[in-house]
Amino acid sequence: MWYYQSKKDDTEVIDKLSELAEQYPTRGFDEYYHKIRREGLIWNRKRVLRVYRLMKLSLRRKHKKRLITRVKQPLET
Repeated sequence: MWYYQSKKDDTEVIDKLSELAEQYPTRGFDEYYHKIRREGLIWNRKRVLRVYRLMKLSLRRKHKKRLITRVKQPLET
């Protein structure tokens, strides 16, 4: 028994994501996806996310900076 495996033609999605990545390099997936939707292109979110990950456009997450602990001194009156 075998299953039909569709051929994924993601060239349009790849082109659009690469264009958006050039224009807005610091934006993430959600912003790209909403821009695509606003332009009237109706692609499945999972499909766009899969292509986004294959293109390795994921941004590094920013970590919180640690505050230096300081020595507490009583207030002078």
